[in-house]
Amino acid sequence: MDCSSHLVFLLSVILLYNANCVLEVHDEINPNVFQVSVDGSRTIQLVKHFWESTGFCPPLPHENFSSYFLSDDEYQNLAHVGATPNSGIQQVRIHWLLDVVTAEVMDGSIVYNYTALDLALDMLYENRLKPGFEIMGNPSSIFTDFENKTQVYAWRDLVAKIAQRYINRYTLDYVASWNFESWNEPDNHDFDSLNFTVQGYLNYYDACLEGLKSVHTSLQMGTPGEGCKGSRSTICMALLQHCYNGTNYFTGQKGVEVDYLSFHLKGSPGSSMAIIDSQIEIYEMIKNNFPDFKNKPIFNDEADPLSGWSKPEPWRADARYAAIVVKIIALHQNLLFPMYQGSLNFQLLSNDNGFMNFGPPSFFDQRTLTARFPMNLTKPRSVEFIRKPVFSVMGLLSLLGSHQVSATVLQDGVPVGNDSDVGVIASVLPPEQSPTRSYEVAILIYRSNDTSDRLENRSVCNLVWKEMPDLGSEAVFMHYQLDNYLQRNPYANWMNAEHPVYPPYYLLQNMRDAADDLQYTGPLPLPSSINGSYNFLLPLPGVVLIHACQKPTSVPGKVTGLHLHQVTKGETMIVWEDISERCLLTYEVAMALEVKGRYTRVNPVNTMFSIYVHWYKDYLPGVKLYYKVRALDYWNRPGNYSDPVCSGCSV
Repeated sequence: MDCSSHLVFLLSVILLYNANCVLEVHDEINPNVFQVSVDGSRTIQLVKHFWESTGFCPPLPHENFSSYFLSDDEYQNLAHVGATPNSGIQQVRIHWLLDVVTAEVMDGSIVYNYTALDLALDMLYENRLKPGFEIMGNPSSIFTDFENKTQVYAWRDLVAKIAQRYINRYTLDYVASWNFESWNEPDNHDFDSLNFTVQGYLNYYDACLEGLKSVHTSLQMGTPGEGCKGSRSTICMALLQHCYNGTNYFTGQKGVEVDYLSFHLKGSPGSSMAIIDSQIEIYEMIKNNFPDFKNKPIFNDEADPLSGWSKPEPWRADARYAAIVVKIIALHQNLLFPMYQGSLNFQLLSNDNGFMNFGPPSFFDQRTLTARFPMNLTKPRSVEFIRKPVFSVMGLLSLLGSHQVSATVLQDGVPVGNDSDVGVIASVLPPEQSPTRSYEVAILIYRSNDTSDRLENRSVCNLVWKEMPDLGSEAVFMHYQLDNYLQRNPYANWMNAEHPVYPPYYLLQNMRDAADDLQYTGPLPLPSSINGSYNFLLPLPGVVLIHACQKPTSVPGKVTGLHLHQVTKGETMIVWEDISERCLLTYEVAMALEVKGRYTRVNPVNTMFSIYVHWYKDYLPGVKLYYKVRALDYWNRPGNYSDPVCSGCSV
């Protein structure tokens, strides 16, 4: 199929979608034309996938955190996060973790109960996630004053016990991958019952550091996440100065070790660029005031477009949020990193959006990855989760390669600026870094006007590439897309159904299908991967990923790790381990009424996420359902099915 026929096909498909479109998306084609030119001969820099993190904070009171964390709601939430393809989300940064630990004094010694923390961290581990471990919270409010020497030493011992406990429970390699971070935003003075003076906070930091390093020097300790600028950042600036040339409380040595510098630099309403401006300001401050820290790893682990997670914002419900997240990442990759030519050691950007929404009236419009529907009328109570577009886009981002190549954007023949609505990250994955030892090309194009509700018609986008890797005669490509049309918009499906508080099962299925429906067209043959072009319509808001693959010599591997969770009567959450194949057409989830019976595919829409929620409409008490899962690649080659697992069988 040549480029012109591709365009005719896409136009016809989009016009069919328009009959059901919502959110004032228009049928006309914008006269503006964008051209994206990719030059594979010019490798610019690495793509380090620095965005693979989320986070959340428990509701008040923090003392009840364990019941919140260990609820069925959070179990399902983390199962969804852990199902992101290609480990597209690896870290969950969590406030107040130590409030799930209890303590009491017995015979003059502090005795801790870690049971709830064990269960919480097990939940992360079993979902192939790791904590961003903020050393934050006060077990049973037993600590009061970090200018008290006895308490400072007791805190050091507590941190050491925690580190050693989880190295023993898991592995050193796993715990060494955790980012241990000091108490969040200390200049907000949210310390519960603790009395933190500036000196007390410095003593607390030294106790955390010494506790970790006494167990193993590979454990990583960082400064607290905070804006750290202006006159109100007293503790944050004092800690930077302390680490730079202060005296360690325990060793007496000048200069206190710090493994990374963490900040919170969020956007302002309507401006993704504000995050970049703030990061430039912070890095210049570090270079000027603490020059020996200029090569330290830098984190922005709350880099959200807007502060205030629970504030309902319409753009957080649909593809606008997804496009903003991609735009912020692209501004780092295309503007911030080249500005410093490798001297800025930026390691992590996290969207603090792992929260669970409150429920009525807010389901989609808070700062979350999923929409949570508490189904309080079921007996027993149940909860349903729907993946939002901002979550789906993490799957698309996971398909970017390891090396960025040169790409430019023109609008009507004129180069656009870095803060344009349209941008691109073009990447390749060399065979030596591919799990299947085959070349990949991934070109991510976004169109975002930040949090604005301005809508425009779709524009023609002409993607042109030259001197890209030769992917061979059997190469294919997939066109993925996120937009605000009904077919790919769970929120639009919900709104069209008059936004019920308790969605019926058919609507839950429609919303889940919309969340999974990322494959706009393809896989299509790629006549020439070296030089070529492809035309499509770019919506606003919108994210498009063109993913091209060399055909691997092997078929996908067998799916493993299949397990089930009962959501409610007749509804089962099916979870499995992601396979290493990246050029994945879909996972097929199959069900049978007997373990050796006839299995039928039950997921109607292709999915790249390793989770599926199945509602069996003919459910009766005592029925047994058997599930198994396999993977198909872009060439429709199946891997082996997983071993079947039974729902409804007695243990």
